[in-house]
Amino acid sequence: MSDTLVVRGARLYDGRGLDAIDEAVLVAQDGRVMYAGPAGGARGFDALPDAVDAAGRTLIPGLIDAHVHLCSNGSPDFAADAQSLSAQQARDRCAEAALRALEAGITTVRDLGGVGSATVEAARAQASGALKGARILTSVQVLTVPGGHAHFIGREIASVGEMVKAIQSLHEAGATVIKLVATGGVLTPGIGAQQSSFPPEQLHAAVEEAHRLGLRAAAHAIGAEGIAAAVDAGVDSIEHGCFLSDPVIGEMIGNPTWLVATLSAPERIASGGNEAPQYAVDKSLEVMTAQRGSFRRALDLGTRIASGTDAGTPYNLHGGLSHELKLMHESGMGLERILMSATRDAAQLLGLGDIGSLEAGKIADFVLLDGDPLTDVGAYARVALVVQNGRIVIDRR
Repeated sequence: MSDTLVVRGARLYDGRGLDAIDEAVLVAQDGRVMYAGPAGGARGFDALPDAVDAAGRTLIPGLIDAHVHLCSNGSPDFAADAQSLSAQQARDRCAEAALRALEAGITTVRDLGGVGSATVEAARAQASGALKGARILTSVQVLTVPGGHAHFIGREIASVGEMVKAIQSLHEAGATVIKLVATGGVLTPGIGAQQSSFPPEQLHAAVEEAHRLGLRAAAHAIGAEGIAAAVDAGVDSIEHGCFLSDPVIGEMIGNPTWLVATLSAPERIASGGNEAPQYAVDKSLEVMTAQRGSFRRALDLGTRIASGTDAGTPYNLHGGLSHELKLMHESGMGLERILMSATRDAAQLLGLGDIGSLEAGKIADFVLLDGDPLTDVGAYARVALVVQNGRIVIDRR
């Protein structure tokens, strides 16, 4: 029983959208869930003297942040900061950010744009046990048009041939997702946030090659035209999605294409302080209201939505998923759907069938909260215990 962890007495939400189980028992062995449910079904495991007493707390699956930038730390000037980093500084940032995420109950993150090879090195270090932090999926670098948004951390692509070769190269380097910059952005000077970038043939080639290699394709897409082109090309997720139209939402539902809204990103820039570049503040104000409206409309029409923060962008610190979930709630998402978006649904987006819910045989990633997130969205900020791969990694009890 040395590799067995037992938690008893908590209110359990197992991530399958079912009703809560009070005074539940969870048994993890060799990093996997053996049992999660009513105490009567635990076959004696709950009687072990070293069981974690979770009475009065809520047990949920490990949280997932589906959009982060581990090499960035919330510096007010994202572009200048990213261009100033040495390779070692980028590696150090990744380690710090992955740990901060874990401390917030986030057991898995998806990095959508790093500096050099730092994020894939961090992903490998975390997987080997050399780095304590959230599990990392990574795009390694972004793909953008010459001089386009985020060109300072990306690979600049000017043809279908270059696109295919770049995706093959990123796959060989260890990428587990491809990030396509389909429009302008808030954080690159001299580029409109809504302007389109890649022509349709390059987007179609990118998605086709990514899928051929078994990779998901995520599209940074703010403006309506770029969003429509990315959805038509078959990307797996739209990141930000500030100017969504009903016809495009309908196509997203039919594909299906996920939405990762990152409501925190422009909100943090607009309210964070006076050190961010004025162009970033102006563009954040330009997109923020439309983004909230697009989120509500996508939600109302039935779009698949997963949680993501864009952590690392100005004033947007790693581990801030609880704030994103609060903004999603304020924008109309119900509390049960919020829990699903940050656990089961995000795992589906990432293609990770072994996490996202607490079922027998799945990886034992889970969090104890002080409070009930289905009555108080603020409970996500009160993390008492974090378990990753069946081991206690953060303990604040």
